[in-house]
Amino acid sequence: AFRILQDRTFHHTRAYDHDFLNRIGMITEFQVIFHAIGWENFWWVNEDGCRQLTIEFLCTLTRIATHVTFRLFGEQYTYTWKQFSVLLGFDKNCNHNLDRAVEGFDRVDFWKEISDKYSKDSSSQPRTSEIHNPTLRFMHRWLAMTLFPRNDLHTVRVDEMKIMYAMLNKTRISLVISMIDCW
Repeated sequence: AFRILQDRTFHHTRAYDHDFLNRIGMITEFQVIFHAIGWENFWWVNEDGCRQLTIEFLCTLTRIATHVTFRLFGEQYTYTWKQFSVLLGFDKNCNHNLDRAVEGFDRVDFWKEISDKYSKDSSSQPRTSEIHNPTLRFMHRWLAMTLFPRNDLHTVRVDEMKIMYAMLNKTRISLVISMIDCW
């Protein structure tokens, strides 16, 4: 794993500028939403990472059913999902099992609710621009840019729909497992 990662380009996670969010009035919207789902200490981290520590972390990160292990500065760490979730800044009452937290979620029904689009065709990719509510549309963009980074930020993935569903239902969720799966 180290050989693969050592030659990769290291990029800091893209993020919206705090002043920009403030100027357009979205900072208040974000704070209300993130408070409702237990992310008030998670969402705004303004620290640069370290390439070597990131490589060490990613090369040693092991996801196990009940916990996670990794190394930093040559020292081994083991945390339960709940401990790791709190360590990353999620509220201690957040559910780290996204599927369990959003029981009752139906992809087709939810997509119709937020976009007025109805498609049983699983091959058609929902797009951010189809989300009617501007705050929810902006929130999806933030999720796709910061938590699940990729080249095409315009498609809406099922896990991102589940997160938006949790946001609309004020369900406290932690994304530690989804984030590790993405890493």
